[in-house]
Amino acid sequence: MSVEQEISPLVKTVVVPVGVDRAFQAFTAETSAWWPLFSHSVGEAAASEVRMEGAVGGRIVEYGADGELATWGTLSDWDPPTSVAFSWHPGGDPSEAGQVTVTFTAMDDGTQVQLVHSGWERRGDGARARLSYDTGWDYVLGKYVEFAR
Repeated sequence: MSVEQEISPLVKTVVVPVGVDRAFQAFTAETSAWWPLFSHSVGEAAASEVRMEGAVGGRIVEYGADGELATWGTLSDWDPPTSVAFSWHPGGDPSEAGQVTVTFTAMDDGTQVQLVHSGWERRGDGARARLSYDTGWDYVLGKYVEFAR
């Protein structure tokens, strides 16, 4: 008998010292400028760019010098400048995709950006993957905060 156990979502929150419009733009349209492709990419060739196609149904795609390398996910919500959501399966099987929702909330000192990564149960290594992403998202979001200043 197999018992499927829910794995709690991973929640990360950062504050960037810019307005909501700028925070959303930096996260979605300027991903290549801050995403650490040297350490967080999936293509076998050197990745040079990642693009988020800004509309529901658009993809998040990693590119190299020779073109498309890998699809990371598909946008399921696009509501500038307050939220974006997407499936998340960098270079992997879309049937095992997690779900990432990012919200942008105005604050006195900038914008609170909250990332919620759920759907770990779809992966065979869900609990272990969640542990890896716990530190991975900290690192990636740190790069975003540095850029969005």
